[in-house]
Amino acid sequence: MTHEVIGIMLCLGLLGFFLIIGMPIFMGLLLSGLAALQYLEGFNALANIAGKLAFNQLLGFPLLAIPMFILMGNLLTTHRMGEDMFSGLHRWFGSLPGGFAIASTVVCAIFGFMSGSNTAAAATVGSVAIPAMEEKKYARPLSLGTLAVAGTLAALIPPSTVMIIYGSAATNVSIGRVFVGGILPGILLTFLMSVYIYCYARAFPDRAPRGERATWRQKIVGLKELAPAAFLFVTIIGGMYAGIFTAIEASAVSVFATLLMLVAYRRLDAASVLEAVRRTIRVSGMIYMIIVGATILSHVFFITGFREMVADLLIGLNLPGWGTMIVILLILTVLGTFLDVIALIMISVPIFLPVAVQAGYDGVWFGIIMVVASEMALCTPPVGVNLFVIQGIAPRGTTLMTVARGAAPFIGVIWILLLILIFFPGIVTWLPSRMAF
Repeated sequence: MTHEVIGIMLCLGLLGFFLIIGMPIFMGLLLSGLAALQYLEGFNALANIAGKLAFNQLLGFPLLAIPMFILMGNLLTTHRMGEDMFSGLHRWFGSLPGGFAIASTVVCAIFGFMSGSNTAAAATVGSVAIPAMEEKKYARPLSLGTLAVAGTLAALIPPSTVMIIYGSAATNVSIGRVFVGGILPGILLTFLMSVYIYCYARAFPDRAPRGERATWRQKIVGLKELAPAAFLFVTIIGGMYAGIFTAIEASAVSVFATLLMLVAYRRLDAASVLEAVRRTIRVSGMIYMIIVGATILSHVFFITGFREMVADLLIGLNLPGWGTMIVILLILTVLGTFLDVIALIMISVPIFLPVAVQAGYDGVWFGIIMVVASEMALCTPPVGVNLFVIQGIAPRGTTLMTVARGAAPFIGVIWILLLILIFFPGIVTWLPSRMAF
């Protein structure tokens, strides 16, 4: 057994052990990577390499956008902008079978345009939608599972911190093009989820009752609650699409535009702004720590030849391009059950992106596939973040498995989207190909 094989076995063994005992993911990644580097390179090389890797990765220009987009989402959350959207949109969908769940899905998608944070979308919309669906006697697994998965739409619909992390892990891939490439898949996934909810409600009407039918006047008045989302979408996505600013510059513009909007709506509050800043610092620090740990672990995979081994194994299967991608997605689905989304992307992209390119797909398309795969990681136990977020705001006594059971059917819906994107990649690449730069 070679030195490199022992090193990779040591690394993976320690990582598995740390995850099993419940160690925080960033610590598990960091310690397993450092232990393997110590064995492979020695202490002097370890001290030199680990510091440089961490510093150079965090120095990356794309990562500057993460705190800005997170701050935008937190400003919207602390100033309770999501509540207005739900009250406006449930007038349009509430009378349909499963209408409140459909409205929650659509609001999460729209809030994704405004925040870029899956946890912010799930918590903000859930805090309003859960009491409304409880009052209408919705089946709890349906209502909670819908919100857990719908919150992940913020990862797919730009601006998205997950897309930024992908851009930092991939080389020669425009984050702006990845942003724009997520628009149509995000809309398509929102539609597919809504169709599933509608069909479920028709089959089991007692589990998702209809709401009261609103008048056309009430519906039209409700549309004004979408004005903030429209303003931010035109400002941020429109500005990038037209070539006015890059994705990184858009992050700063997004915060400025949000503050202007809050002033215009007379909602700007110093205490809420301070709370948004506190949340941003906390979440950004967590993301950067996971990136450092995943970067060191990924370096171990590089120096041991593990990346090349996995890539050669996949290529050696001699499958058509779509077959290779399905195998990759099956692997990502399994990895997503015990890896954090950030770690999943930072570790998987250097391994699987070259394989996807060789299979005939481009980096922007693969970025969207990675983001959609990460959505499954956000809502599958035992580390699905959105499951814990929804459980935390659900009625007392709700178990994690209740939320997970409700989210499980939507994993199939996400897989339907993945298959559609594999066989029709133009859904992703069409809009980016028409950008101004």
